[in-house]
Amino acid sequence: MMDNRCNLRFALVILLIHEVSLQSITIEAVQGDSVILLCSARGYEKDVFWRHNNTKTVYDIIEGKEDFHDQDAVFRGRVKGFPSKFTEGNYSIRLSDVIYSDAGNYSCKIPNSKTVHVELRIKGSGRNSGITTSTDWVAVFQLVCVLLFGFTL
Repeated sequence: MMDNRCNLRFALVILLIHEVSLQSITIEAVQGDSVILLCSARGYEKDVFWRHNNTKTVYDIIEGKEDFHDQDAVFRGRVKGFPSKFTEGNYSIRLSDVIYSDAGNYSCKIPNSKTVHVELRIKGSGRNSGITTSTDWVAVFQLVCVLLFGFTL
C-alpha cells in the first residue's frame, strides 16, 4: 500500500512539473523577499539563458556551467541557480532581496527547445508571497519543490 502511494506521488510530481513548465507563471513577492523563478526541461540542456524584460541578463548557463560574465549589475549577488539540478532539467533560479524594479517579465530560454515565461509582481506590503497559475494545485507544486528539490518558496 505504501509503495503504491509513493509511486502515485512520484507520478503526480512529474505531471505537475511538466504541466507547470508549459504555462506562463505569475509570482507575487514583497520587497525584500526571495522568490524562485521556475524553469524546467525534459532533460539536461547545456545552454540556458534567463532574461528580464527581454533586455537584462539575469543568469546564464553556458556549456553546463553558470556564467556571470554578462550578468546585469542589478542582479549581481542576488541570483542563485541550482547547478546540482541541471542534469535533471531544473534551471530554476532564486532571486533574493527583491526590489520594485525587479517586477516584470522573465524568460528562461532553452535554445532549440522552449522558453518559459515568468511574471514577477511586487506587492506593497506584508509577507504573503506566492505563485498563481490557472491551475488549482499550485500549492501542491510548491510543496513538491520544497520536499524534492529543497527550494523554499
